[in-house]
Amino acid sequence: MRGDDPACKSGYFIPMRKLRALLLIGLSLGAAMPVYGQSSAEQELKRLDAERQRREERVGALVEDANRLANDAETLRKKLVAAAEDRDRLEREVESSETRLIDLRAQERRLNAKLESNRDALEDVVIALIAMERDRPPALAVRPENAAEAARVAILMGEIAPLLDDRARQAANDIARLKQVRESILMQNTRYREANTRLIVARQTIGGLIQERRMLQARIMRDAESERARISEILRRSNDLKELVLRLGGSIPGLSGLQEPDGSDFAQGFDRALGNVSYPAYGQIVTRFGANLESGGRSEGITIRTRRSAQVVAPYDGEIEFAGPFRSYGRVMILNVGNGYHIVLAGMATTFAEAGQEVLAGEPIGEMTDDVRLDPDLYMEIRKQSTPQNPSLWLRQPDGI
Repeated sequence: MRGDDPACKSGYFIPMRKLRALLLIGLSLGAAMPVYGQSSAEQELKRLDAERQRREERVGALVEDANRLANDAETLRKKLVAAAEDRDRLEREVESSETRLIDLRAQERRLNAKLESNRDALEDVVIALIAMERDRPPALAVRPENAAEAARVAILMGEIAPLLDDRARQAANDIARLKQVRESILMQNTRYREANTRLIVARQTIGGLIQERRMLQARIMRDAESERARISEILRRSNDLKELVLRLGGSIPGLSGLQEPDGSDFAQGFDRALGNVSYPAYGQIVTRFGANLESGGRSEGITIRTRRSAQVVAPYDGEIEFAGPFRSYGRVMILNVGNGYHIVLAGMATTFAEAGQEVLAGEPIGEMTDDVRLDPDLYMEIRKQSTPQNPSLWLRQPDGI
């Protein structure tokens, strides 16, 4: 993106390499101002030369300050990437805790149902024993003709006793198991709350870092805009001087070969990054590349079902060409990753980066919705010269995707 790009004129973030290029242009133009012999021009040129020297000192200080701010920004970006990795780990831990809790509660329901069933069976046995006790046959000495009934009762009691012992052991085991499950649920609930607390802290940390970054960017932008105004003035006055010198038959050396560094080679090597591109968010793929769509046609990307409020990170180093709401797609971000490749991410509720900003792989750039009425679906495309590519071929397979 050149210094006269509309994105720069509209107040978007100016990459540091472009700011340095503008500052160097100012230095070079100032150094190119000669002093000629004609008296009227000579005085003006001397004055401009003195002004040039003052501007050189100021520009040198700004270059030094810009380099320092660039180093601060780079350090902050690394902190953002580390915080994003920690948040991703915590989101996975919270999801694992939720899954474990669901399983434990299902076990608790099954054990409760089993205990209830055993309780009903034991009640039936107890009722039967009470009835037998009430209708106990008389002793054989009194009524020998009841010998068969007495034998039947004895046999039945002999069969029931082991059954009762077995049922009692099962009930005791089930009660002990239910106690363990309930203790596990309490423990898992504690872990879940702790993981959620750490996740909230991680989100707040990232939020603070993002705010710090925006303040840093604002400082760079203010300095950049101020210096651009000064450089524009130098350019105007230098052009006026050039016309004067040309009329006097002179020339201004050193301008013909002056060019702004070309940043088009940013993130070279994406075409060799197959299988090594990070997923933008943790979740499950619900629509794959080439899948038939309900609305007709085939999917030109993939859709990842994330957690609510899940963070979204840059899959690869690149420069943001667009960031903002677009039609019904939610917030959309287009990332230029070099070699004619672009990554499109759509469906975010919030974005943290702006057009013209350079980002590192793993750097947080947005967040998904927390609205329970909406599915937190993140759509991703990879395009080469506007031709859709299969993202699954480029993405590095992590756990849980």
